[in-house]
Order: sequence, then structure tokens, then C-alpha cells
Amino acid sequence: MKQWFARWIAVGLGLLVLAGPGVAVRAQQTEKSDRKIAPGDLLLIVIVGEKDLPVEFRVSASGTIDFPYLGTVEVKDKTPTEVAAQLKEGLQKDYYVDPQVSVSVKEYRKQFVRVIGQVVRGGLIELPGDQRFDLVDALAAAGGLTSLANKNKISITRSGKTETYSLDQLKSIKDPAKRVWVEPDDLIEVAEKLL
Repeated sequence: MKQWFARWIAVGLGLLVLAGPGVAVRAQQTEKSDRKIAPGDLLLIVIVGEKDLPVEFRVSASGTIDFPYLGTVEVKDKTPTEVAAQLKEGLQKDYYVDPQVSVSVKEYRKQFVRVIGQVVRGGLIELPGDQRFDLVDALAAAGGLTSLANKNKISITRSGKTETYSLDQLKSIKDPAKRVWVEPDDLIEVAEKLL
């Protein structure tokens, strides 16, 4: 009996070693790359086995939804996974035993960043609904830099604060936690190089 138990422990540990720390890192990266819910988004919320509840909920301008049994629920700036956990917690208090809640975004509100200066196609760049964009992605969506672009002076302005980067610096960042993620209404400017 002890040998059998020891073998299963060894097999389990071996599988963990083979999976490695990358499994947890990839899971964290997926969660970090999930776009946050914003006003105007249309959510699909399903409680498994419950057919009588509505499934579509439009996020109000204040960032809330009105959910049966729970009333007004704050969902703004949370991922679908976080909202599912929040709803599950609220529902299991008084209404359900271990409810299985699924939350997804059926339709994201269109969100944009503005790219100006020495890029091929300046103007508004629509952010994709299902993933996050970093500064390099936004520059690529604007057609890339022109031949007159100063690659050492790429700035992003958010809420009145401006940060400046070089293209080489931005491209060298491999750690997703350190990448410069763009947010709706950011202003990205590529300066012109001095001749």
C-alpha cells in the first residue's frame, strides 16, 4: 500500500515539474490580458441550470448592471472572470447552492486611442474588444513610423501625464507586466526627427 501511494505521489510531482511554473504564468498572463468591462459593454451571464433569468445585461454609464436577486452590481474595471466570482458569491449567500456562473462579453463598446505625428496613418485607432493593445501594437495599427519619425521620442499622454519612450526600449520589453499598455482615450505622439 505504501509503495502504491509513493508511486502516485512521485507521478503527481513529476507532472507538476513537467508542467513547470509556466502554467501558472500563462494563466496569470491570460487574466492580465483580459480587457476590463466598461460602460456600454453587453454582457452574457448564465447560471448553469437556470433558464428563467435574463442572460444579456448592458453595463450602465455608471458601470453597473441590475442583476436578479442582487440588485445593482458594480462591474466596471473588472474582468469577466472577476464578475463571475462576484456574482457567484452574492448568489450563494441566500439563493443558490454552489451556483455555476459564466460571464462573457458579447459586445464591447468601441474604444479608441489617438495616434498623431510621424506615423503612416494617424488618427483614431480602435482598440480590439477581446484583447489588450500595447504601445507597439498601437503604432503598428497606425501603419508604423514614417522615415521622418524620431524613434527616440514616442510619447503617450494619459489623464494629463506624459511619458516618453524610444522604439527600441518598447520593443525590448518581454515581460507583459512591464509593457506599456494603452487605454481608451490615450494620446500617442511620434515626434519628428531634427534634420
